[in-house]
Amino acid sequence: MVKHCCWGDCRSDDRYRNADHMQDVFFIPFPKPKTQHEKCRLWVSLCGRKNWGVTNVNKHTYICSKHFFGGNGPTIDHPNPLPASGTAIDIKRAQRRARPYPRSRSLPASVIKKCQIDDTKLIMQQENHNNSFSILSDHAYTIQPRGPGERGTQTDSVETRNFGTQTDLTINCLKNYDDQQLQNEGLIRRHLTVTNVTKDDSSCKFYTGLSMALLSLVFGWLKNKAKNMTYWCGAETNKDKVEVSNVGRPRSLSLWEEFLLALLRLRKGYDNTTLGQMFGISASSVSRIFFTWMCLMSRELRFLVCWPSREQCRRKLPKCFKWFTRTRCVIDCTEFFIQKPSMPSSQRITWSAYKHHNTLKVLMGITPTGSFSFVSGAFTGSISDKNIVLQSGFLEKIEYGDDIMADRGFLIRGELALRGATLNMPPFAMGRQLCSKATTKTRRIAHARIHVERAIGRLKNFSLLQGVLSLKLKNVIDDVILVCAALCNLDNQLVK
Repeated sequence: MVKHCCWGDCRSDDRYRNADHMQDVFFIPFPKPKTQHEKCRLWVSLCGRKNWGVTNVNKHTYICSKHFFGGNGPTIDHPNPLPASGTAIDIKRAQRRARPYPRSRSLPASVIKKCQIDDTKLIMQQENHNNSFSILSDHAYTIQPRGPGERGTQTDSVETRNFGTQTDLTINCLKNYDDQQLQNEGLIRRHLTVTNVTKDDSSCKFYTGLSMALLSLVFGWLKNKAKNMTYWCGAETNKDKVEVSNVGRPRSLSLWEEFLLALLRLRKGYDNTTLGQMFGISASSVSRIFFTWMCLMSRELRFLVCWPSREQCRRKLPKCFKWFTRTRCVIDCTEFFIQKPSMPSSQRITWSAYKHHNTLKVLMGITPTGSFSFVSGAFTGSISDKNIVLQSGFLEKIEYGDDIMADRGFLIRGELALRGATLNMPPFAMGRQLCSKATTKTRRIAHARIHVERAIGRLKNFSLLQGVLSLKLKNVIDDVILVCAALCNLDNQLVK
């Protein structure tokens, strides 16, 4: 199928990939209207094409990498394309542009009279408003009255040279804040954030993916270990040292606030800058806290992703598996978009011909009830389904008499036979029409195997895994996926 860009009047076409304007250009598929309707509608408006809407988007709709910030496709900070010229968004942005500040000129007498307050009164005003964010909202300047011989000159008691400069106004206002006031401001932000997240069960579920009871339970399980953990300082120094006693200056956030910050990053996909503003800390501190908690949660919640016994599977076997009573696990692979690596060799091995993007591939296994029982590490996107099964250690969990359900791409029947297990997969048509028996079997397998897609969909409700993952997360991406799977297992039973 020919790929061409649908952004504005762009002429990118993969039939002419040797042309000069197609150098290092790749195509990104449009968000699906059924699963990502809001994002799809946003991309349609950004493309700026006339008489073209969401109904025109299908699986063959693409946009080239040139129309994203930096020209290298979507990133974690800029996941959406740039707007095409002449769209309604450009017009609104142009209308919102700030007008240039007027040149400085002498003030009217009424303004000078209103602003005539001395330094003592200004200091008293600051003391009465220690917990207020707008200390200098009404009297930012002290204008001295003109004396004899002065020709329209004005003096500012807060050392403001130019009244008409908005930047000087902001700087001089911030100079009047002391450290305690800035600290109070951060405390207010954190308090508001924590209050909104833990307001009720619905808000808690929306922001963290857990109910209030489960959130308290998980934090109680992690609290004692979190008191003694050392914070992330790099992949080589802190990957396996989350239990070493903490040494250094006291942290700005409490353990409860750091725990909520990590869950907000997972569930809602907020970037480091946004979370830093919400909790009143720097973006680097947010990154350090997130990496630390991912390592800790991965080690302490790993037991939630467990391989069940054969008796447990049979005792809770759902109705849709009544034709496959020996089923031990249903497996499938899922892929996560990542940023384009800089090295050509890395670009090649992470390129997915199925997704048409650089990806990481993970093997997921679920029980018949829909809980995750196996989560492999992240492999490069070019690996086949058979090789990821062989290299992930999945076969080591297979016992004699097990039945594994999979899709047609998992050609592992021989490997399972060596361990006394069987493979349940839809039969191949081999270019001919399936007989009635094969058609019935295919329908029954599809009816049971669809639940692994539902489980993966529940996993990708964590917004951090939906967009394009930053390469900065490569050291903890396995921990992130495992933590998300463990939190999904705490949710209600998927298949009943």
